[in-house]
Amino acid sequence: MHYTTKEPICLLEALAHLAPESSKNTLRGWLRDGRVAVDGTLQRKPALQLRRGQEITVASKQKKEGPLRILYEDAHLVVIDKPTGLLSVATDFETQRTAHAILKKRYYPKKVYVIHRLDQETSGVMCFALSEVAYHFLKAELAQHKVQRHYEGRVEGKLEGKGVWVAYLEEDKNYYMHSSQDPTRGERAVTHYEAIAYDPAKDQTRVAFQLETGKKNQIRVHAKDAGHPLVGDTKYGGSDAKRLYLHAKKLVFIHPITHKEVTVESVSGL
Repeated sequence: MHYTTKEPICLLEALAHLAPESSKNTLRGWLRDGRVAVDGTLQRKPALQLRRGQEITVASKQKKEGPLRILYEDAHLVVIDKPTGLLSVATDFETQRTAHAILKKRYYPKKVYVIHRLDQETSGVMCFALSEVAYHFLKAELAQHKVQRHYEGRVEGKLEGKGVWVAYLEEDKNYYMHSSQDPTRGERAVTHYEAIAYDPAKDQTRVAFQLETGKKNQIRVHAKDAGHPLVGDTKYGGSDAKRLYLHAKKLVFIHPITHKEVTVESVSGL
């Protein structure tokens, strides 16, 4: 469903114009469930003030495919909300219970192309291509750092301010990533971070991360090197917890066919 505002109005009122048969509780439910976008960006605040000429889009009710929540799909790509504990793609140890395998079954006989990966312990937004043209376009956009990948996490201790972490990462035979400042010892990894809130009771800081590059375990290694490992990341020095506190919150990219900006945000979190 689409609606273009005719005058300045709040988002809830605009939704009432779009779906006059729906109750205010139903409209607020659409917002809570992450189904409402304004000019392509997901919005959840009923009182958000809109300008004349802005476009409101309401997505169909989100689908579930096994453990996956499908956040966006069309003929060329699908964006999912991956739960923690699920592998992104097949490994030597597991081929069936992966996000990629689940989607291949759903879209058979179409081919499902892997665009990027999330660590098994990391939850959140992940994109796959459903056509070769989308695959090549999005892989090129990733290589040129044009896809925005936003994460949220919790780290040990009090991290303050914002900045950029840069290191060269290489993997050993035990799948452990090592970092150095030597460009001959691995691939360059760049993470932007900003401390959001400190919880003194738990001695933890909520942090927003944005990837410039997307290397394996990148945020986890950078956080360890900064002296603030992620909560639950026992592999890289964090305390034991019920899960790894790292979540891929949002993807922003150019659609390979329409060339319009698409923003997809997870409805879950930490």
